[in-house]
Amino acid sequence: MKKTFFIAAMTFFSFAFAPRPCSAQASAQTGNITVNVTEIEKVEGNIYFLIYKTDEGFPKEKDKAFKVGKVSDYGTKASYTFENIPYGTYAIAFFQDENGNGKLDDNFIGIPNEPVGASNMTSMGKPSFKKCKFEFKENNKNMTLQFVI
Repeated sequence: MKKTFFIAAMTFFSFAFAPRPCSAQASAQTGNITVNVTEIEKVEGNIYFLIYKTDEGFPKEKDKAFKVGKVSDYGTKASYTFENIPYGTYAIAFFQDENGNGKLDDNFIGIPNEPVGASNMTSMGKPSFKKCKFEFKENNKNMTLQFVI
């Protein structure tokens, strides 16, 4: 009987005081990504910020973006913060919707008629998710980007 009681007591205490992961460790880690756009030439329309988890829809299909942000009040600089973004791989695209129609306008061969930019883009050329992606694994990330067109 003493042996059974001892085994039951040890089992209880081993479960009762076993280390457990805290809720922050058990849930996915998240942080904020702030995108700062500089050298804005025309202050008209809205600036859309799009963050993608995959190449699907990148860089201009808003409905396929993981999250979309819009800034209407800006000067020669604009900022937008994506909040509570799970750590992972992302690419960011942004464009200035100068005419306010809610989309990026381009010509008949697909070249944008409005200013555009993307993460890791420093020159003209079609942005790809592979070229623009970055790893996000910190509480707060600040990115300063410029329009390439």
